[in-house]
Amino acid sequence: MKHWLTRALILTLMPLLLVGSLAVLWQLKPIAIKSDMLALLTPIADAQSGDKDALDKAQNFYLAQQQLLGEQQKRLVFSLQGANSEQAYRDLAQGLAHAGLKVQGQQPQLTQIIDFYAPYRGALMSQEYAQAIGEQAKFNQYFQRQLAQTASPWLSQSLSQDMSLATYSFVSTLSNEQALTLVDGKLQGRDEQGEPVWFLLAQTHESVSSIAATERTVSAIDALLNQLRQDHPQVQISHSGLLFHNAENATQAKWEMNRFGLASIVLLSMFVFLSLRGVWPLWVSMLTVSTAILSGLLALLLLRPEIHLLTLVFATTLIGVAIDYAFHALVDKAAHKGRYSRALKRGLLLALCSTAIGYLCFLSAPLVLLQDVAIFVVAGLIGAWVFTRFCLAPVAMTLSFRAPVVSSAERALQWQDQARRHSGKVYLGLAVLCVLLSGWRMPATNDSIASFNASSAELMAAQAQNQIYLQGSEPVQRLLLKGKDVQQLLRREEQISAWLQEQGAHAQGLSSALPSLARQQENAQAYNRAVAAGVFAPLQAFSGKVIAPATIDLLDYDAFSMSPLSAAFAELVHLDGEVYSLLNVSGVSAAQLQAIGAEHDYVAIVDVPGQLSAMLAHFHRGIHLALFLAAVAIVLIFVFSFGWRQGLKMAAWLALSTALIVSLIAQFSAISVFHTLGLILVLALAVDYFIFYRQGGHSAHTLVAISLSSLSSLAVFAMLIFSKTPAISQFGGAVLLGLLVVYFLAPLSIENNNDKQ
Repeated sequence: MKHWLTRALILTLMPLLLVGSLAVLWQLKPIAIKSDMLALLTPIADAQSGDKDALDKAQNFYLAQQQLLGEQQKRLVFSLQGANSEQAYRDLAQGLAHAGLKVQGQQPQLTQIIDFYAPYRGALMSQEYAQAIGEQAKFNQYFQRQLAQTASPWLSQSLSQDMSLATYSFVSTLSNEQALTLVDGKLQGRDEQGEPVWFLLAQTHESVSSIAATERTVSAIDALLNQLRQDHPQVQISHSGLLFHNAENATQAKWEMNRFGLASIVLLSMFVFLSLRGVWPLWVSMLTVSTAILSGLLALLLLRPEIHLLTLVFATTLIGVAIDYAFHALVDKAAHKGRYSRALKRGLLLALCSTAIGYLCFLSAPLVLLQDVAIFVVAGLIGAWVFTRFCLAPVAMTLSFRAPVVSSAERALQWQDQARRHSGKVYLGLAVLCVLLSGWRMPATNDSIASFNASSAELMAAQAQNQIYLQGSEPVQRLLLKGKDVQQLLRREEQISAWLQEQGAHAQGLSSALPSLARQQENAQAYNRAVAAGVFAPLQAFSGKVIAPATIDLLDYDAFSMSPLSAAFAELVHLDGEVYSLLNVSGVSAAQLQAIGAEHDYVAIVDVPGQLSAMLAHFHRGIHLALFLAAVAIVLIFVFSFGWRQGLKMAAWLALSTALIVSLIAQFSAISVFHTLGLILVLALAVDYFIFYRQGGHSAHTLVAISLSSLSSLAVFAMLIFSKTPAISQFGGAVLLGLLVVYFLAPLSIENNNDKQ
């Protein structure tokens, strides 16, 4: 018992010291954990352009975009349809408010909107109205056409305050831009059969930011919706919003983490117990991985003021490499009566140097994220090597193989000897296979951000349907505009909107409800000229009322902020002396938007999925460059350690393995950044396998260690192929396929004993 405790204390000493160091450092140096993926675009701009002004401009556009879209990302949409849906609407609004959500109240009434705009008669008018008042004949046709629309509520409400139809033309244009109508202060749409669909809008609070708070809020909403469905069985209720997507993805991730994690532990334990007798091998393996992870975290905390969440996700590849050291050390101890052989010491050092140098090449990448991954993994590998080489080495423990494992390994060695006699033919055949596979389907890349989405089809369908009701059937895109002040911003909105209208597109922004003062002044002057020229004479004769000239009152932003429509538009963002706003655009092609962005430096295209995909694509390209540098470094290590002939032979088999893995993946899907990250893990293990085969490839003990390493990596990572999140599934698929290829090809990189002689 005493010896057991002594060994346990020696082995846990280094992990405990690392935990203590992390705790102290965490108190002395606050570390921010970032999860904003768009923040990773900043290094892209820095890498692509050395112009500081261009970088500052891109950063300000990004910050303004985040603030303008922030309120929309908190919005929740509920649609209700069927008998008694109005009562269900009221019950839902009451329940959401009780759950702590901000429910959008009654929509502004027609009279409120008209009462607000009527004092600015003459300064506010539609474009069609402005063209009509240029000539009496045109206006005569215009007003007769408008008066024929007796069913329009806007017409009947506005004529009592403005007989000139100017206010009516302006507010009716605003109503035509809305996809929904107002009925008793509630938003209403119509389905394909013409049946009414009611829409309730709500917002989450700032407190709903953590995953736990998100799940609690969605759980409360689900309970409310289930109760409503019981109380109103004939009402169909659907919902959409970013909150529901986050909750679904978090729930799915937790489910997979728990199931996959449990399955990994069970499989890993089973593989170790079936190979080595006793509990110590499993305990040592876990301590080695823990030491590696703690060492990586400590290095990041020392060198960085903040850590991105994706760094920790991508750095999990460290687990598969670190546990490889433990297995080789344990197997070597079992084969040499508790001591390390010289071959193992040299093999561990070479494996550390080659893998660490490969990852250090990631420091040359233009993205801070890749550099952080390199720091984490290299520090983790050094920690795992120190633990295995110096902490585990002096600990006396009795290790022995199970008899079936040794006999199976000896039979496998015989098969490997036979295969190596035909290694040249195998190499040529696989090289031809790679060429044929590439010719059949050339490897292509796909770095869409959709790989992160694990939302259900039901939620995606509800979101698409609600978006059609709220924004219309045509897809809506956004432009971000800036100006030195509010008036310049409004004038620029009007210029872009006019150009888009000429192209057959449609734009809606703040200037739709609040024209610039310059535009209002032009309208008032045109209106007064029309009054002086008698353009309104037919209308005056029809109504029996005199139409007076426009007043000098103009609508400014401060007055508009108190209007009943101000809540429908996002508040302007002020940054570094400039003002930013959003312009919604429909009926426009991507090429037209690109042309606008290229021609005007005050316009930026808002495409969050596109920006995130561009970030992933740039990240992917950075990985390719770093991988190339790592490959060169690994080849040099092979040559330096084993000579030109053997080093180049190992490099050739490693290159063939890589080409075969890429060719096989390409047959099933385009290669994403997550396939490449899986490939990095596989290649890191492949380098270790090649080195250890070169050190003792004709030993059954080496084969057992490599087999345990492969099986453990498969247990931890390959089962991720069953994940519902495409990104995780792609990573798992690459690891599964890559490990199978490397496991069977690595033994061919060495020669048989007879060939050496």
